[in-house]
Amino acid sequence: MTRLVLAALALTLVSACGVSGGLARPDPLWNRDETIARECARQRQAREELDPRCSEQQTPR
Repeated sequence: MTRLVLAALALTLVSACGVSGGLARPDPLWNRDETIARECARQRQAREELDPRCSEQQTPR
């Protein structure tokens, strides 16, 4: 019983470690440009906050 409590306590303490704040989403491994363009289009349509990579996809007019 004591080991179970100690294990739960240790897991709780370890789970609190890590990066604070939001995590940056990594680039896709395959079809990078197509996938980013599709995700940016979805974000624009849903009027969500755009990923910083979306500015790379815009072409000057």
